[in-house]
Amino acid sequence: MVVPGMNLPSLVRIVSLPAIALIGAIACGGCRRASEADCEKIVDRIVELQLREQGVTDPETIAKRREETKARKRDELLRGCVGKRIGTSALQCIEKAATSTEIVDVCLR
Repeated sequence: MVVPGMNLPSLVRIVSLPAIALIGAIACGGCRRASEADCEKIVDRIVELQLREQGVTDPETIAKRREETKARKRDELLRGCVGKRIGTSALQCIEKAATSTEIVDVCLR
């Protein structure tokens, strides 16, 4: 399924977003260092929400795009995320977020 205005390169730019880097700026009590698994969950969620916002709802298409994005940008995404401080409340917020903007503007601030 092709989504107008949302090709893989633009999705990759969105996912390499400063949102992942924002994790380092989170000030919270009880924070811990983000693991590789935490960062992969964040990336997965952002990709999923971005695709849904573009009208992509097919689970196979979402899974394929998620894997394509991670394959191309994995090292960069993890380098900007793993080891940064993140709180449990931020991770819960990410899981419940309805939009990718909510993740960036609410959960990771």
